[in-house]
Amino acid sequence: MAAQVTLEDALSNVDLLEELPLPDQQPCIEPPPSSLLYQPNFNTNFEDRNAFVTGIARYIEQATVHSSMNEMLEEGQEYAVMLYTWRSCSRAIPQVKCNEQPNRVEIYEKTVEVLEPEVTKLMNFMYFQRNAIERFCGEVRRLCHAERRKDFVSEAYLITLGKFINMFAVLDELKNMKCSVKNDHSAYKRAAQFLRKMADPQSIQESQNLSMFLANHNKITQSLQQQLEVISGYEELLADIVNLCVDYYENRMYLTPSEKHMLLKVMGFGLYLMDGSVSNIYKLDAKKRINLSKIDKYFKQLQVVPLFGDMQIELARYIKTSAHYEENKSRWMCTSSSSSPQYNICEQMIQIREDHMRFISELARYSNSEVVTGSGRQEAQKTDSEYRKLFDLALQGLQLLSQWSAHVMEVYSWKLVHPTDKYSNKDCPDNAEEYERATRYNYTSEEKFALVEVIAMIKGLQVLMGRMESVFNHAIRHTVYAALQDFAQVTLREPLRQAIKKKKNVIQSVLQAIRKTVCDWETGHEPFNDPALRGEKDPKSGFDIKVPRRAVGPSSTQLYLVRTMAESLSSAELLRQLKSLGMERLLHVVNAFLRQSYTYPPLLTFGGKTSFVFLVDVYGTEVNCSATSCSFPQTAATWPLRWVPDLGGPARRGPGPGSGQGIAEQSFSHCVPEFGVTNAPCIFSPLQMFPWIIQLYMVRTMLESLIADKSGSKKTLRSSLEGPTILDIEKFHRESFFYTHLINFSETLQQCCDLSQLWFREFFLELTMGRRIQFPIEMSMPWILTDHILETKEASMMEYVLYSLDLYNDSAHYALTRFNKQFLYDEIEAEVNLCFDQFVYKLADQIFAYYKVMAGSLLLDKRLRSECKNQGATIHLPPSNRYETLLKQRHVQLLGRSIDLNRLITQRVSAAMYKSLELAIGRFESEDLTSIVELDGLLEINRMTHKLLSRYLTLDSFDAMFREANHNVSAPYGRITLHVFWELNYDFLPNYCYNGSTNRFVRTVLPFSQEFQRDKQPNAQPQYLHGSKALNLAYSSIYGSYRNFVGPPHFQVICRLLGYQGIAVVMEELLKVVKSLLQGTILQYVKTLMEVMPKICRLPRHEYGSPGILEFFHHQLKDIVEYAELKTVCFQNLREVGNAILFCLLIEQSLSLEEVCDLLHAAPFQNILPRVHVKEGERLDAKMKRLESKYAPLHLVPLIERLGTPQQIAIAREGDLLTKERLCCGLSMFEVILTRIRTFLDDPIWRGPLPSNGVMHVDECVEFHRLWSAMQFVYCIPVGTHEFTVEQCFGDGLHWAGCMIIVLLGQQRRFAVLDFCYHLLKVQKHDGKDEIIKNVPLKKMVERIRKFQILNDEIITILDKYLKSGDGESTPVEHVRCFQPPIHQSLASS
Repeated sequence: MAAQVTLEDALSNVDLLEELPLPDQQPCIEPPPSSLLYQPNFNTNFEDRNAFVTGIARYIEQATVHSSMNEMLEEGQEYAVMLYTWRSCSRAIPQVKCNEQPNRVEIYEKTVEVLEPEVTKLMNFMYFQRNAIERFCGEVRRLCHAERRKDFVSEAYLITLGKFINMFAVLDELKNMKCSVKNDHSAYKRAAQFLRKMADPQSIQESQNLSMFLANHNKITQSLQQQLEVISGYEELLADIVNLCVDYYENRMYLTPSEKHMLLKVMGFGLYLMDGSVSNIYKLDAKKRINLSKIDKYFKQLQVVPLFGDMQIELARYIKTSAHYEENKSRWMCTSSSSSPQYNICEQMIQIREDHMRFISELARYSNSEVVTGSGRQEAQKTDSEYRKLFDLALQGLQLLSQWSAHVMEVYSWKLVHPTDKYSNKDCPDNAEEYERATRYNYTSEEKFALVEVIAMIKGLQVLMGRMESVFNHAIRHTVYAALQDFAQVTLREPLRQAIKKKKNVIQSVLQAIRKTVCDWETGHEPFNDPALRGEKDPKSGFDIKVPRRAVGPSSTQLYLVRTMAESLSSAELLRQLKSLGMERLLHVVNAFLRQSYTYPPLLTFGGKTSFVFLVDVYGTEVNCSATSCSFPQTAATWPLRWVPDLGGPARRGPGPGSGQGIAEQSFSHCVPEFGVTNAPCIFSPLQMFPWIIQLYMVRTMLESLIADKSGSKKTLRSSLEGPTILDIEKFHRESFFYTHLINFSETLQQCCDLSQLWFREFFLELTMGRRIQFPIEMSMPWILTDHILETKEASMMEYVLYSLDLYNDSAHYALTRFNKQFLYDEIEAEVNLCFDQFVYKLADQIFAYYKVMAGSLLLDKRLRSECKNQGATIHLPPSNRYETLLKQRHVQLLGRSIDLNRLITQRVSAAMYKSLELAIGRFESEDLTSIVELDGLLEINRMTHKLLSRYLTLDSFDAMFREANHNVSAPYGRITLHVFWELNYDFLPNYCYNGSTNRFVRTVLPFSQEFQRDKQPNAQPQYLHGSKALNLAYSSIYGSYRNFVGPPHFQVICRLLGYQGIAVVMEELLKVVKSLLQGTILQYVKTLMEVMPKICRLPRHEYGSPGILEFFHHQLKDIVEYAELKTVCFQNLREVGNAILFCLLIEQSLSLEEVCDLLHAAPFQNILPRVHVKEGERLDAKMKRLESKYAPLHLVPLIERLGTPQQIAIAREGDLLTKERLCCGLSMFEVILTRIRTFLDDPIWRGPLPSNGVMHVDECVEFHRLWSAMQFVYCIPVGTHEFTVEQCFGDGLHWAGCMIIVLLGQQRRFAVLDFCYHLLKVQKHDGKDEIIKNVPLKKMVERIRKFQILNDEIITILDKYLKSGDGESTPVEHVRCFQPPIHQSLASS
């Protein structure tokens, strides 16, 4: 029984798995995986504001207002999503066609049931916009009060009001766009009225109000403008908001693309709201209250911006629809129709590439030292400047990503607003849809490549910055902490001293509030002996303030309070106090901090595990904490708050933000046990923590209050300060501005790289009015870009193809997390399923075609290539492509799935390889035997293709693939073997003539058999043959030279392709053919011809002369000469037998060459070594032993016997034995064939009766050699001018058949002595006469006889060699019979 394993042991074993290294050499050419995304949310929306009672009270009140306004903005976003993703419900509901319809009540009831929840949402939306307008106008009214206008209003507050303006603009445009919303409400109202659902007057009135609200375009804008115009001085506040947006846009005080576009939309919509019956923006411009020329320049540079999803807004439209536009039209340049260079992405690529290269190089330098090589110093050993460089690097990366993403979205927006037509793009059809003209036909090839490249840069840089997360995380927190503490403890110390000394109570309270909000003292409390707190100067020896260094940051509330209080110092009273103290220098430091600290929040949450730490000096007081708020008694106003780094590690780590506890609850719950201990620090674990957004917000607000200028243009501040001071203030303020983003680094990074809106198309779907449920993939931007790379096969873009597909990840993530719509995700998923199938299909085809062309080019004859080049027809090598990187992708992340791209491509490439082999064999099956050389070439190209692909893909072995395509897995012979025999039997044997001089078979000029019908050649694309059209043409010309004959090259290929088993099958079948001929047709002809042969035909004496002998033989063999079927069917059958014999002989010769090569290659592995050259004085055995010892490690059998398994040992021994057997001399396949054929000649007609003289037949014509002599006499007769010779018709195969039968019958010597033609040849050679006897020219006939005599001797010699090779050591004595000498008759009688 198995041993019991405890749960603890099992868990520890599982924990050990985490330590297993899992190296993955996959090149990174895709964005970071997002199957599981962890993003902590530290924005408590000012719920912890009561904890910061040390701050200025009114800023805490302002934070309360901020909190409620942020909630309303979130609700507005939800309604915007609802409107944008609204799909018509009424269109899917069956309509009542007439009042008499029997089921109309049921239809109306179902209509109300389905639409009532949706109409309730619309009603809530109407109430919301009403409340939002009232709330916004209430804030404007409060801030525009005459007394309130003198007070300081923070930038954060104004930006929040600007977000409200943007929300109104978006909601109004969405409401105007969605006709389906109005249709659904109308359908519900009609059904409800029929069913009398709305009986009370209030319901009827509300329904009527909703109808009017939905029906009236720009209803939200009109209501907002009407309520604003009754507020006195509203344009001043709107001017402040617009000016702030202009200032932010000008100084690039934004980080995400949505923030950038929000600023522009607020500018435009703000001007539209200001320009009404009460105020005039042109008068405000004249008063220098706003700067219209600057706004016009921005609107000219960026004419179209995204509004929501695929909805866009032309910024100039706000200007054109304003009240006083017509009389001031000439002042605006942005309203002209000319396009902005901003949308020419191809021109921007030079700068984008330079920025990318520069930043990537800088990032790689830090990455190599910090992450890859591990050579970076420990965090504690780095200086502030080194941390600062990493901080700046993180911020610069985010800004670049945001800039590129914004540029992509701006180009996309421009294209959507300006669709192409058939005049601009000739490929665009007349009936193309609007969305099709905006996407599919609206981009040139260069623009598509530029978009792909930028997207790849964005996603690639996102990966690199994600890898640096831990490094950036530490550096950001350290830098933010250092900046805040240096500012609060050192920079503000001297201004505080002067304020205390000169009793400037207001500025003193602000500075003390800032310090108490943010300071983290080295000793845990502010130094009691600090002379500055008494208004005194430092002693001569100096007063040392040690500012600690920790890798933590402030909370968002702290930062908000500090910035606001600092900003408030520029109010008139505080500004005068600062000047009287001579502290203008403070303003430049404060402003620089305000700008700098804006980046802190997103950087401070650069991924990672987080918690919160407070060290509080406690004086016996109590703290009341809940999950949403923490309140401190007023006696705790002196508590400083600080954060300390995590020194505890994982064991001390508390519950994370996702554990169910509220953030504040987590933070303070750990603190409670420590209260009641005087000066005891309260430490929360882990100590490596991130600040809250509210803390940063409070810090920034208090700092901002130091330098705020109510004029809105900072004119007063600039006039009272010198240049360097102003520059320093602006630098500090600009940098602190980004802290809010950097505290949420992972989220900000995702927002900066989010290109999800390239897929959404709800606006254009609405325009189709139900004709389209969804657009096809050909109109989808992610697939357009992906497909463009695949179609163009651009090598430099091939590695970017997965980045284009990642747009689906962005869209799916946005649909689930921001839109919260399952149906949108389902549509994205369905499109991804289709697109990815297409992607894999196209990519696999391309990869296979590429490597097929590569293989075809590598195997192409170099001489042919050079000859073609000389003739002007260059055959190019395939251009290098980067498929290798794609082939190494083992886990592509798509919609949360991990896809093994390598495996999918392997499946399709394997199928293509099988198809290629099938086609090669199919082509061979549709052609004659000469095409076997082309088949071999195709197989070699496929073999090379398989070899090239096997570097990256795990394919089946080529031999296994070939056997499957050849149908030779379980069958003893395959398709090639069958077709070879088929061709031999039906075409080669009957239709080819062998020429012994050239050692080739050629097709006969006069076929005697019926034409053989073959299957039609299968159609094939170039990549399934030799690779490309050019290569197909080149190889066709090469293989064309092998088309008109069958010779040694063909037999060598047959040997390689058929192997021993195939050759054995073919030989066996050929023997059957030969047997059927010899025992069938030929035997019948032999019997017939023997009957017409003369019984006795003596050889005439020499004295008759050659003409007489010719005439004698011609007369004797008259019946044979005149036999009609002799030169047709009889010779044809003999030719078939001869061709079969020749085929077997040539196959054995080719096979011998193959075997010799195999044996030479195998020799070193079998310890078969050649004899070495021995010089004089050297010993052969010594040199041979040295050679044997040298090659001993290669001797296979002893090696396997020592190291292998029993099965391997048996296989090795069998292989060794087989190879040695092949070395034995005397093994001849042709001899066996001849021996088998000899058994077929068993009929007595071949040999004749026993001779009467007991020795041999001399003059009798009863043996086959006499019949063959008669046949030879016939075909030796010269033919006429336009007649075909026997060589042309039948070739040497006829003679091989005759001579083989003679040799197998043992009649070759008698044939040589008694042949009619040979006798004529001897006589004519002696007398040299030349006459024409019975139309037969004697000399010509003798010449032919001599030629055939040489041929016959050669054939008989070859056959004798093979037949005698099996006799071995035996002597021929046993075959010799001794006869007595003949006795003369005269002597015999005596």
